[in-house]
Amino acid sequence: MKRHRKLLRRWVPPELINRVNAATHLEDRFHDLETRRAQLAEIVLRERFGALFAPEAGREFRVFSQNGEDGLLLWLLKETGAEVKTFVEIGVENGLECNTAVLGFVLGWDGLMVEADPRGAAAARKLAARMLRGRTNRVEVRQEYVRPATIGALFPEPRLGVLSIDVDGMDYWLWKAVTHAEADVVIIEYNASLGAEAAISVPFREEFSAADAHPSGYYHGASLAALEKLGREKSYSLVAVDSAGVNAFFVRDAVRPPSVKPQTAASLFRPHAMRCRLHPPEEQWALIRDLPYERV
Repeated sequence: MKRHRKLLRRWVPPELINRVNAATHLEDRFHDLETRRAQLAEIVLRERFGALFAPEAGREFRVFSQNGEDGLLLWLLKETGAEVKTFVEIGVENGLECNTAVLGFVLGWDGLMVEADPRGAAAARKLAARMLRGRTNRVEVRQEYVRPATIGALFPEPRLGVLSIDVDGMDYWLWKAVTHAEADVVIIEYNASLGAEAAISVPFREEFSAADAHPSGYYHGASLAALEKLGREKSYSLVAVDSAGVNAFFVRDAVRPPSVKPQTAASLFRPHAMRCRLHPPEEQWALIRDLPYERV
């Protein structure tokens, strides 16, 4: 990429390059390609030279996920055997940074991606069409605002490989409503701004927007402790969270091997890394503590 930049700057006037960059975000596109190259290189090198990586690197890496979720998910699927290779993800935005893209676009799994925002769903549908060209697997992208009363329609089979829920709102209540189907691995967003101890969720609302609920955007979803408790009720073990303090990973006890140890919310909790750049965890909670919650 650096070579291409040098050639451009040698033969094209700087003013024209700046205009093209402004119109097409060309520099951003080059940066995205370089980032992807670095991500793929990390995956290959980790396999061959794992001992050279810094200890904090852990199992995380990115292919399509927003943070290191791809690495954690593939580790869990390898350990559990991934007998069923299907997925459902609720809340994919434009599909570029979501938890199941690596399954559908790289590993060839069949699945369903759901997004409430029409523009996001349209972009994800175009991405899926490009990524699946020449492949035989099927990934459906559906534009829908999923509610607990309607979530059952997303699962045509009683068992699937992976369920991911990230809707910045009724995440807890959506998973609670999944009673007629089982996923071997569940990824669900927790709200680190709610703290490490209390098992609480925002109360159920038929319509919810985190942006409208509070100016900070911190009021949504459920605490990690609440999700751990719900997982136990559903016969799932909490086994990991990502280092960004965003997603929690659960494995169904019936398929969890001894190599994947059950953990607790207290031991795994991590604060939301990006929000901590603006407010320490205690300030995040102070901003929203007087809003309504439901103890679960």
